[in-house]
Amino acid sequence: MSDIATDFIQRPQAQDFTTIDPNSTGKIETQQKTLGQAEFFKLLTTQLASQDPLKPMDDTAFIAQMANFSELEMMSELNDNFSEFTGVQQFQASQGYIGKKVTMLVDGEEVSGIAQGIEHVKGDTSVFVDGKKFDINSVFKVEQPQ
Repeated sequence: MSDIATDFIQRPQAQDFTTIDPNSTGKIETQQKTLGQAEFFKLLTTQLASQDPLKPMDDTAFIAQMANFSELEMMSELNDNFSEFTGVQQFQASQGYIGKKVTMLVDGEEVSGIAQGIEHVKGDTSVFVDGKKFDINSVFKVEQPQ
């Protein structure tokens, strides 16, 4: 009998799948389904319930599966924290843009103006130029105004 839980632990990313929103403009979205804690415990319970009573699961295999799952959970949390940290760092660094002339590439065209403010919402940082909001990642030049 194959070890279902171990297979999922060793491959934390399940299959990719593609969806098309019928209410959209036809945009195709590819998403990745991941195994969460609830799914892991459901698989583990199923595995324990269907094992051969004469050959029960080895304690070390069970402990290894739990350790692997804990490690994956911590790595996921670390990744989320690092993404949040990166966003905050970007926000703090972009505060130096205020009062300076910024040049951005927007829809293939260069747009320049004095940065009037910076905004950070849900991990995304924006710069305000001439009352308009632009993605901070579109800024490629910052200079003192003349």
